[in-house]
Formats: sequence, C-alpha cells, structure tokens
Amino acid sequence: MNEVMERIVIFDLDDTLVHSSAVREAFASVARDRGIDTVLMTRTLDALPGRPAQDIFEALGCDADAAQCATERFLARLDELNGRLPTVAYADADATLRELAARGSTLILSTGSSPERAHAVLEQEGWEFEVVLGSTDACRKGRAHYEQVPAGEGWTRRAITVGDSPADMRLGAEHGVPVRIGIDRDGDPRPLLAAGATHVVSALSEILKIV
Repeated sequence: MNEVMERIVIFDLDDTLVHSSAVREAFASVARDRGIDTVLMTRTLDALPGRPAQDIFEALGCDADAAQCATERFLARLDELNGRLPTVAYADADATLRELAARGSTLILSTGSSPERAHAVLEQEGWEFEVVLGSTDACRKGRAHYEQVPAGEGWTRRAITVGDSPADMRLGAEHGVPVRIGIDRDGDPRPLLAAGATHVVSALSEILKIV
C-alpha cells in the first residue's frame, strides 16, 4: 500500500480547523478585569492545552479561591460570547480534510475542548474523524490522548500532527511523530519551529503538499 495511504493525521481543533474566538476572548476578558498580562495569559494557554480554567488561573499565580472566582467569571463570559462569536471553520478546512480522507489517511481529532463541543463542531461542519478525543478531567489533551489512539504499537512513526500552538509541536516530538506541521496564525513561525515543528505553513491547505 502506498505510504501516503497509511498516514495517520492528528489535528488540533481550535485555531487550526476552526476560528474559536469565544474561548480566547473569555480568558482575555477575565485577564483584563483582574490585571493579568494578556500576553502571559496567551503563553499560559499555549503551554497548558486542555487544562481546566481553574488550573490556568492557578498557573498564572492566583490562589485557589481567586482561581475559582476567575473561573466562574470565565464561564459566565464564555456563555455571553458563544452566541456572538460562533465557531467558524477556516475556508480551506473542509476541502483539506476531504482530500486527506480521499487519499486514505486516518483522521484523528485531539482537542483541549470537551468531547461534547468537539462532536458538536464536527456535526456542524459535516466532518468525519475516525477518532475524536476531547478533554476531560480524566483524559486531557497530551500524553493521555496519544495513549487512547487504537492504532497498534508504533503507530506514531507513520503519523503527522497538525496544530497552531507550540504545545502541539512539542507533544508530537515527545511521542515520536516524525512530521509536525505548525499552522502559523500569528505571522511569527519561530515559536513553532523552536517547539519542534518540522514544517510551518500559513494556510491549512498547504499541508496537502507535505502529507
């Protein structure tokens, strides 16, 4: 069988396949209210994919009570924003996923969002993934997700990971994924390359030249 036909492609969801302004804006809103540096907030979110909001705020230096208050405000703000900032697929996402499926690639979704949200987005867009891994307290994005992939021993050697954050690139490198494609949404590829990206592209459709 052709090597391309055997590829397993692991996708991040937010800011890779879909715009997800609501989550980031909700965190940024709480950061502004509480005097937390928004750049530090962004770096913390990138470094801790799939972690609960309570963990994020504690990592930013809040004590347990303050982190709980910030989490409650974050969830309330997220509810306010969800209606105004809907999840929208990038223009090239649908065609890219369908082309990979047509080539015989196995598509896996690994996201820091909840399983419920992940499935809702896939249903909204009409996308089919063989494995959908959302984040819960028991199984967060990271090592736990890689351990859940039912692809047999050594599967990561024929895998490709695609994501927008340095954390996605580090996870792939740590688990022996040989091809790690960073989607540069900020115009600065250096953090992705420093974290282990083997390729950096500016548009999702460009991965078809690599996969």
